Amino acid sequence: MNVLLVDDSRTSRYWVAKALLRAGHDVVECSSGEEALERFTERYFPLVLSDIVMPGLSGLDLLRKIAAMPEGKETDVVLFTANSEVELAIQALRAGAYDYLRKPINVQELIIIAQRVAEQRVILLEHKQLKERFTYELEAATAQTRQELERLKEVLANAIGMHSVGFFSPVMQNITVQSQKYHTDRTIPVLIEGETGTGKELIATMIHNGCSLNEKPFIAINCAAISPSLFESELFGYEAGAYTGGSSKGHKGKFDLAQGGTLFLDEIGEIPLDLQAKLLRVIQEKEYYRVGGLQKIKTDLRIVCATNVDLTERMKNGTFRKDLYYRLKVGHILLPPLRERPEEILPLAELLLKQFARKKGKKFRTVGAEAAKLLLSYQWPGNVRELRNAMEWVVFMYNDSEVKPLHLGILDSYSPKIVPQSTAMIDPHEFTIPPEGFSLDDYVDRIIEQALEMQQGNKSAAARMLGMTRRALSCRLEKSNSHIADAN
Repeated sequence: MNVLLVDDSRTSRYWVAKALLRAGHDVVECSSGEEALERFTERYFPLVLSDIVMPGLSGLDLLRKIAAMPEGKETDVVLFTANSEVELAIQALRAGAYDYLRKPINVQELIIIAQRVAEQRVILLEHKQLKERFTYELEAATAQTRQELERLKEVLANAIGMHSVGFFSPVMQNITVQSQKYHTDRTIPVLIEGETGTGKELIATMIHNGCSLNEKPFIAINCAAISPSLFESELFGYEAGAYTGGSSKGHKGKFDLAQGGTLFLDEIGEIPLDLQAKLLRVIQEKEYYRVGGLQKIKTDLRIVCATNVDLTERMKNGTFRKDLYYRLKVGHILLPPLRERPEEILPLAELLLKQFARKKGKKFRTVGAEAAKLLLSYQWPGNVRELRNAMEWVVFMYNDSEVKPLHLGILDSYSPKIVPQSTAMIDPHEFTIPPEGFSLDDYVDRIIEQALEMQQGNKSAAARMLGMTRRALSCRLEKSNSHIADAN
């Protein structure tokens, strides 16, 4: 161990140094406090032995200066004192001295103190090494755990649909909190209101799942797609013989299938008025009858409804019951359109872009500055669904590191404010076939699907938009086995 010995007495230094050298320590001798301070800055000394009274810089002052230095934090100082200097030695202990020895120095006592300091240095060094190793391994394990957590969050988010809705604004974060609260009580019906494409079914899925994947059934039914004459049997099922031509074994309805889980009634505003009274009774009484049945069936499920129409207007014109509306609205979520939360557009676009790029093996990583201006200036009448379709189309059609304005031709047909209507949706000079090829049929089907969506399912209007006859459009739909509903 390196020892710095400070004493203005040459004789004292000689005998102390001799004893320390014999004990295996390396000793640097100094005759003054000033010299000792200079030597101390040149190398590390675990132990400093100093006379307390010396000309110039005293041992007590040397102790204070060493204690104030960063490298002095791990140095022990032992002071030598005469019988008349005991009060100074006590001051030194209060100032942080390790110990003091009375002159004449007891060599054996000195060697014991030096050995104790050396052993403590070894322990401190081992502790420091263990701490550094622990910190390194902890950081590595934390990084690995964080990476695995992100992976699991990705898996969970994909499983429960969270990645399809952007949580990049306070309003959407608040809706997330609301969804978690509604998840905790299955007896509370929830009404989700919002424009088409805002993600109402995904919010319903979040209410169903909570923070983990729910193994209970989630049964969704589009009320606008069911014939009024079949509505009751679809919801409640029917017993054998209830209908001519019906199943001889009867039929389970959506309420049966959703037991223990969640029944999601999308487009609740389209439910027939006479059936609204029955639905209200089921919600209130928590029991129902199958069509043609006499046995009461208890309900044990969560009811979540969604609408993209103003139900208060429907109540005014008498097509939707007030009592049902207020019963459904015990839990309520209002999803604002994407144009009212512009801070979500770019983060959500990049999230979707990266997801599709990863799935398709494309290079896209970000949205360029000019393309970002277009995305932010666009009104997004189709909301999140339209943004999702746009990013999927970009990845399908191109392979670049960032999205550029020329990649956003799909927005042309939606927004004449961005590109004149006369401009072709695809610039033949810009479009290139991907090296891996692509399905022309799939691309044509997507164009037809988008045209129908823009025209609210009106085939004649969609055909005129695409410059083809209604018959040709219908043939194309039959060929591709399209499931798009005919609104005519």
